[in-house]
Amino acid sequence: MIREARAEDAGALQRLYEVLVPGNPRILVLPERLENLRQDTSNFCFVDERDGEVVGTVLLHLCPDVMFEERPYALLENLVVDAGARGRGVGRVLLEHAEQVAREHGCTKLMLLSSVHRTEAHAFFERLGYDGSVSRAFKKYLPRK
Repeated sequence: MIREARAEDAGALQRLYEVLVPGNPRILVLPERLENLRQDTSNFCFVDERDGEVVGTVLLHLCPDVMFEERPYALLENLVVDAGARGRGVGRVLLEHAEQVAREHGCTKLMLLSSVHRTEAHAFFERLGYDGSVSRAFKKYLPRK
C-alpha cells in the first residue's frame, strides 16, 4: 500500500536511507520533518507498506517553473527498496504513484538522479520510460553550518 510517510515511519526510513547511502553518519530522519512534509502541498514522502512493514520509499518534489506557463516540474529523490523486497514491484509502484501525483499537478516532466555505479537501477529506470541520455546531472554537496 502506497501512502505518505508519518512520524512513526522515521526509524524505517532511517534504515532504508542507511542502505541507500551506507556509512553516512549524517543521516538522521526526524519524525517532525515527516509530519511537516505531510502538510506541504508541493513535497511528498511516499512509502510502500506491506504486511505492516515499510519496504520502500521515494521523495517527490513539485518545483515551480517559469518556462511552461504555471506548470511545475517534478524531482524524485531517495528512491530505495529494502533488499528483501526487491523484485516484488515495490520500486515500480512507488514511481508509478509519484508519476500519477505529478500528472495530477500538471507537471511537465519527472527528473531523478542515480549514482553512476547503480547500473541495475539505471536499467530499471529505463524500463519505466526514463531516458538517461538526455541530460547530465551534477551535484555539489554543501557543508552544514
